[in-house]
Amino acid sequence: MDMVLGRYDTAAIQRLFEEEGIFQAVAQKGYVHPEVTVDSEARALPHVLLSGRKGGEGYLLLDACVGDAVVRGDFLRHRGYPVDRSIDLAVVHWIREEDPTATFAADRPPLPLQQHPGLGVLRQAFRVLVRMASELKKDGVVSIPKFFHDAVIFFHSRLFLFLDGEEQGRFEALVRDLRPLSLRDASLLVANGGVRDNRGAVVEWAPGYQVFPLSATLTAYFHSSQYAAQVAAGLSGSRYRVDPEALSVLEVNLSQFCPPPG
Repeated sequence: MDMVLGRYDTAAIQRLFEEEGIFQAVAQKGYVHPEVTVDSEARALPHVLLSGRKGGEGYLLLDACVGDAVVRGDFLRHRGYPVDRSIDLAVVHWIREEDPTATFAADRPPLPLQQHPGLGVLRQAFRVLVRMASELKKDGVVSIPKFFHDAVIFFHSRLFLFLDGEEQGRFEALVRDLRPLSLRDASLLVANGGVRDNRGAVVEWAPGYQVFPLSATLTAYFHSSQYAAQVAAGLSGSRYRVDPEALSVLEVNLSQFCPPPG
């Protein structure tokens, strides 16, 4: 039987989707007969799929892949935080929720890799994952953000923090220095090597774990003076600037990441 996190089958996840209002939300978008499946065929990890029907056609509305990870206690101890055990995490390897029948508004163009506007159920889906992780006594939920904009959205909407404090500081410095740009343009520039650091090196987007803490142990780590000092060091020691040539050719490279609006 296909199981997510070794415990949740299709029926269990469907119940959680119902309780968190996901089925009601997709119904408000005009989709009927919502169906949840857990699919592991030819996949390294099972995917949770949500589909629905609209106008007689079937559509995939949500695709999420969740797994486990363990961070050894050495990772935190080497950063000055005493912990006597490993950290157990639920990891979001992939999640996409979209409304396949909607089109992008002119004033809200697509973000990188977006084919359709969002469905508006990401918060409910996150609550489902938090419930699962909490029941399994996980220390936190982890995102590995594929793009800069993913990290910004998770940071601002749910206060995910990078497990490495210095990485969190560098990320906040990047957010600060790219603030004059739209989130879409900033993310595209980072993805295309269009941002340089204070040494003139091209910024490579290679993020670590961005974590939403659940346990008292991990929450205390993020509130510790050790973590705050690492963030401050990363923030104060980092400066970023946009490469003018990269900015001038941004729209040329746009098509490989974003479909046209409308």
